[in-house]
Amino acid sequence: MERTPGRCKVIVAVLVVAAMTATVVGCTNGAREAEEYCRAGMERLAENDVQEAVKNFRKALEISPRYAAAHAGLGEAQLRAQEFADAEHSFSAALELDARLTSARSGRGEARLGTQDYRGAIEDFNAALEVDPTRLQTLSNRGYAYAQLGDYDRALADLDRCISAAPGQPEYYVNRASVRVKRDEFPSAFEDMDRAIELEPQNPYNYVTRGRIYKEAGRWDTATADFSRAIELDANCLPALKYRGQTYMGVGKWEEARRDIDRALELAPEDEDAQTSRATIYRQLGLDASGSDGAELDDAARAAAE
Repeated sequence: MERTPGRCKVIVAVLVVAAMTATVVGCTNGAREAEEYCRAGMERLAENDVQEAVKNFRKALEISPRYAAAHAGLGEAQLRAQEFADAEHSFSAALELDARLTSARSGRGEARLGTQDYRGAIEDFNAALEVDPTRLQTLSNRGYAYAQLGDYDRALADLDRCISAAPGQPEYYVNRASVRVKRDEFPSAFEDMDRAIELEPQNPYNYVTRGRIYKEAGRWDTATADFSRAIELDANCLPALKYRGQTYMGVGKWEEARRDIDRALELAPEDEDAQTSRATIYRQLGLDASGSDGAELDDAARAAAE
């Protein structure tokens, strides 16, 4: 079970910071300015302008350092920026000031997912769910944490509850499929992925996930078709390019693999997995690191000598 790149966190939820109570602890009437900065930060978050949101929350905290909602808002912005350790610190500061902020509790759990503190994340999700057991994203996140610890029964129980409560939410089917694969329950995993694609047919990452399951099940042609469909929907879908290239490698289609992996590295030059794949492809094709063959290098060397 994994978070899929580009999905805006398949498992990790977006907190509704604007719905939190703007709690100011130990501040004077001058905190009104801080409250305005905090509100502006929430508005920027709603627009997904993370950098401006951070600026506004920090200004609020300069004025009122004990402003719990500003700490929580800053944590959410840091979470979206994948600054997980900083987000955990901000959410902890908010909870020290106001332990009632359930969204901050859930948010800290998400930050702990990012730092791979899965047991700590589960503790936070448990606390949030005790207050509000209807928080489906928190339930899904707890399922993710259980899956990372290898507790697939509990992971499936959480995801079953999510799907029962919200059968039209595709991400829950994707997440459950990922857990079912871990238990070698491929037919059930394909059923979940088919349902996710039925609900959200234009999302390329659904095809990436199903393609990976097909590949793991040894159905290489079908996997390639799903990766290709993902690329049709988004020509810059990095995981689809990588996985299709690696699937081509598995069946000896080295030129096709080279095109996909080279394109993946154009999009993400530092991707170590793609770098390793390219090195293998180039060796198979008799190319050097620049992509030139030996004959071209010999011709170039002779021309330089003359």
